[in-house]
Amino acid sequence: MRTIVVLVSLISLCLFTSFAFAAPDLQVEAPTFNFGEIYQGDKVPHVFEFTNQGEDPLLIDRVRSSCGCTAVLVSEKNIPPGGKGELKANFDSARFRGAISKTIYLYSNDPVRPTLQFHLRGNVLEIVAVEPSQINFGRVEAENPVITEVVLRNQGKETLTLGKPHATAAELMVKMPEVDFVSGAEVTL
Repeated sequence: MRTIVVLVSLISLCLFTSFAFAAPDLQVEAPTFNFGEIYQGDKVPHVFEFTNQGEDPLLIDRVRSSCGCTAVLVSEKNIPPGGKGELKANFDSARFRGAISKTIYLYSNDPVRPTLQFHLRGNVLEIVAVEPSQINFGRVEAENPVITEVVLRNQGKETLTLGKPHATAAELMVKMPEVDFVSGAEVTL
């Protein structure tokens, strides 16, 4: 009788252990995508692929991005064992310049990694670089005008047409020569 109790206990333990460890397992080969160099205003689409290598269905609760500049969409919310899913991301660079890193969060029922991060990285080039980017005139007296120069550089691939500059304050005056603003050219204001 004692042997039967021990045998039943071992079988129960094995069954319980196998059910306890059956779980989804979210795996991704490349959670980071480096898009290289792009120009301001370009959009970068990318598809991240992931798999469920577990023994239970992977349930995607939600996805979100670190800012509104990156739209995200998951292909399916229920990934069966051995199944694949896609996370479609689209980064809009209109408001950015310089080195960029955007994070996308995928929330699931994976017990080991319930939140998985995906990353979009790269460098956004300004089409027109402005140097200096800010000017502080300090306290200016009417009888002592302050003169400063601003350099515009066309870093884009195409010739640009610059409209007549206008100042937003009546006390400011802007002068700019009329030139073709070809790629690589500089204009001083």
